[in-house]
Amino acid sequence: MRWTAMLLSASLLGSLLTAPPVLAAPAPMTAPAAAKATAPRPASAPRPGTVLRTAVAKVKASLAGRSGACPTTVGFSAVVAAKGRGTVRYRWVRSDGSKGAIRSFRVNGARTVVVRDRQTFDRGGSGWQAVEILGKKGLSAKGRFDVACTGPLVIWDVSHPLPARPAKPLVAAAAVGASPAAYRGACPTTVTFTGTIQVSRTPAKVGYRWIDSGTGEGRIESVFFPAGGPRIRQVTLPLSVGSSTAGWKAIRILNAGGHDSGRAAYTATCTTAPPASPGPSAPPSRSPSPLPSPRPSSSPSPLPSPSPPADPPPPVRTPVPQITGLTPGDYEGGCLEPVTYQATGQISLPAGPAQRVGYRWILDGSTWQEQFVDFPAGDQPRVQNVSATWSFDSARGGSHTLGLQAGGGPAQPAQRTFSFTCVAEGGDATLTVEYMLTPHFKGECDGSFPMRASAMVLTDRDAEVKYRLVVDDKPGALRTAQLKPGTRSTIGDFWYSSARSSGSGVVRLEILNQNKPVKQVPYSWTCVAPDPSPGTVQITEIESVGYYGDCVVAPYVTAFGEFKAPAGTEITYRWVVDGVNRQSFTHTVPESGVIGIQAWNWTRAEKTDGTVKIEVLNHNKPTAQTTYPVHCQG
Repeated sequence: MRWTAMLLSASLLGSLLTAPPVLAAPAPMTAPAAAKATAPRPASAPRPGTVLRTAVAKVKASLAGRSGACPTTVGFSAVVAAKGRGTVRYRWVRSDGSKGAIRSFRVNGARTVVVRDRQTFDRGGSGWQAVEILGKKGLSAKGRFDVACTGPLVIWDVSHPLPARPAKPLVAAAAVGASPAAYRGACPTTVTFTGTIQVSRTPAKVGYRWIDSGTGEGRIESVFFPAGGPRIRQVTLPLSVGSSTAGWKAIRILNAGGHDSGRAAYTATCTTAPPASPGPSAPPSRSPSPLPSPRPSSSPSPLPSPSPPADPPPPVRTPVPQITGLTPGDYEGGCLEPVTYQATGQISLPAGPAQRVGYRWILDGSTWQEQFVDFPAGDQPRVQNVSATWSFDSARGGSHTLGLQAGGGPAQPAQRTFSFTCVAEGGDATLTVEYMLTPHFKGECDGSFPMRASAMVLTDRDAEVKYRLVVDDKPGALRTAQLKPGTRSTIGDFWYSSARSSGSGVVRLEILNQNKPVKQVPYSWTCVAPDPSPGTVQITEIESVGYYGDCVVAPYVTAFGEFKAPAGTEITYRWVVDGVNRQSFTHTVPESGVIGIQAWNWTRAEKTDGTVKIEVLNHNKPTAQTTYPVHCQG
């Protein structure tokens, strides 16, 4: 008999309709251990070399309802759990159709990762974000937001600088524009983003990041405002566009009570594109010819004069290119639509006079048109950021090389290699519902108590499942889950009962895609009147789960309970299953005065009905007992 003990916080009951509750162990546990503890049945061993199972939970928008002045920022987070060995690739997908950067993490065994995203809004609106696991169909649950803000405020506009506040804490604000905002013509081309950062006083140092709709957060950068100097500085970021694309960029202020910029949206429609990379049998591409060394932008042409010659122009400094990022990097996943890539790079230059530097991106030996960045004079080493974007479709599978070369710099470009692999989408999977667990509630019927049902499902291939619970002919919310072959997967949902007297009903699991299996089983609730003279601790509910399945293996069940007591009360209790006393636990009641508990999962080898009981071992020592039904079907 295998056991797993859990504590269910009653403060989470308000979220049961939208997400499963978070279960915390009586003693500290790691997140992977907790996930393992709550599993309805042990999963099969992972296959070497692959991630056998991924699940996305707790998708939410932080401060989902925002009001006030724009711009405003909403944070998003989700928990991605993976088991097996390999790489999990994911991205955020938004209700406006845009998709975030493809990101990844490695797994070797079991791992749980909190993934995050932030979106800045320069006007009111509502929508959602969800997580997509690459290589699988469908999305996670959605984190919804509703922004009701006005703006942007005029004081953040370039023509209306922030008021000077020399004796007050530093405030910074940013604005961004794209030029051209809309382009149609030959590609590659360049879209230049110009950011204006303002401060309320000098001297000041402001940290900031470029944010991109496709690649997410860029590297941390800073801009310095010397004492007595202007309180407005501009920063630029050129984007080399190699194929039709659209998106936006913004600036996030990292300190100084900063106000993030709004989004600078852009669209590029390419009527021509870079040549395709040569096939495997093509001869190697020749190395690109070196870019000419540019002259300093501040050096005028010498005028003929009989007088002594003018001073020679200052020496040209040697630029050094570097590729700093490539998103998504090595890609393996679906290619039903083109996959957008974006590269980021830097051109570094030693201290010296103002200088214009030419650079170009090189993709699989095909050279894009030359672009330029201007370096102001400086007595410190200088860096300019550059970026490029393009897309690949299913015809571009294989290994690729990206290069970045700067005029007057090293003869060999900086390079980054990456692979692009499309995974074919399969047909419908064959799903089997092995069993269902449904609630059998016994306790105080206060008109709003939670109930839960789940099912164990097997699949013959990787599959996204769309499903819902239909409780007494009332359909619940549509849910999705990702299933892997060879692994038992649990799907289910929660609902609230409004009953005030005992009764029973039916709950039906409807899988709405793949081979669309359906399973319908009963559930029940027994209403118990509140104790007219309660002691320190009350047991307000005990809920067993009924097993309805094939009983090929021993039924695997659990139970839930709830205590009510003054905040701070320490309750020591134990579960008694089929007359056998189990381990005791002690929990402290939170400020809400209510605490939920879950029993260890156990197997019922006899495959018949059993009993489960809660015993409180201190204070007034209340008890509650109920049966759990086991029905072997087919």
